[in-house]
Amino acid sequence: MKTKIFLSHTTPEDNYFAIWLASKLKLLGYDVWIELEELSIGDAFWPQIESTIREDSAKFIPIISKSYCAKVKNQRTGVFKEISCADRVKNISNFISPVCIDATNPDDFPVQILGLHSIDFYDNWQEGLDTLVKNLKRQQIPIGEPESDSIGFWLDSFKIGSVVNDKPEKIYTNWFDFNLPEKLYVHQPVLSRKMDLLDFMFPFIVEGNRHISFFPADDYPQSISCTSTYSFLVDDILKEKAVSVDDFFILNDPKRKIVKLLNHTIEAFLYQKGLKKYEQSKSPVFFYPSTESHRKRISLKDFDKNNVSVTGKHIDKFWSFGISSYALIYPFPYFKIDSHIIFTNNRHEILEMDEQHKLRRKLGSGWYNKDWLEKLLGMMYKISDTNSEHLINIPIAGSAFLTVNSIPKYIMSDFGYLEPQKQETDNEATVD
Repeated sequence: MKTKIFLSHTTPEDNYFAIWLASKLKLLGYDVWIELEELSIGDAFWPQIESTIREDSAKFIPIISKSYCAKVKNQRTGVFKEISCADRVKNISNFISPVCIDATNPDDFPVQILGLHSIDFYDNWQEGLDTLVKNLKRQQIPIGEPESDSIGFWLDSFKIGSVVNDKPEKIYTNWFDFNLPEKLYVHQPVLSRKMDLLDFMFPFIVEGNRHISFFPADDYPQSISCTSTYSFLVDDILKEKAVSVDDFFILNDPKRKIVKLLNHTIEAFLYQKGLKKYEQSKSPVFFYPSTESHRKRISLKDFDKNNVSVTGKHIDKFWSFGISSYALIYPFPYFKIDSHIIFTNNRHEILEMDEQHKLRRKLGSGWYNKDWLEKLLGMMYKISDTNSEHLINIPIAGSAFLTVNSIPKYIMSDFGYLEPQKQETDNEATVD
């Protein structure tokens, strides 16, 4: 009796999904065959695969992706041989049941399965699994006792030895260090009218009737005078709970105020450089609009990495790589830069949150760690105006800058790890 479900997938591109699907089906009691588990060193690969498909399998499930469709065009690849063998099995109705895990156009499916209905796992893996299991039950695919060690199978499939190499590697963080300004100023300005923050050349925050800044009173516009100005060494007040400025004002929690000023400083700088701002609950996200002027690839030759894009097109929408930041003082002054993806329509309008979330899952699921890192490096390098010293100089006073390193802190590891190779798709199309 034929009992096996044969999973045909590309290696290593789609290993993660294939192992996930196999472990779920095993947990339900299905007899699953995938290459990661069944073949060992010394096996005669193809005869065993052919025998499993023709003699032992009740169901053949090709895991369709862009990498699968690319490889199946080559008659020497395993996936071509597998699906061609399955296509010759005529004594089982509905033997082939494709599942699709990305935005591959059905017209690009392998010729052996053109016209077959595929189950969509792209939007939601769990919903795709539910649909697949219903089909398996309806077609009465044999089911036995649940696999008792499906979790062990999952863990064994990702043994560290299979992804680690002995080549030293830089492990980058998302911490970008900066020089902490030497002095903090507390001003009491005389304002003749209500002024917008953008009326001022340098950043400050407002506490009551005081301005807190890194610039002295001389750097105010000539139309503004100050009743009083006090300066403090930043290092002296960081650990204080409160600092008495004068008889009428106490600077409570100086460290928190300094962090607030630092956050405002970098946010104002990004906005003034022309980046767009997307408000979210924790902190605003800044991004370059996906226009022709920002679609040119950014060189990462200084990092021995490929050129990278920080904007592009995804289906009929546009994506932009975005960043949000938060200043921290200890163990050293640095900005923690988090990565985001923002989607807009062809009028450069930011999409509604629900649609953003859906598109983010689709596009982001194809980005590996190195993709996120390279986009972050490219983004910071672009913000620095491709400064050869990899520094972002933010004016904070007439003669002072907040200098941020555009290269994140990193550690050197004695070992590196391997990530799946992938082909660039239309999801990241750019105009050079």
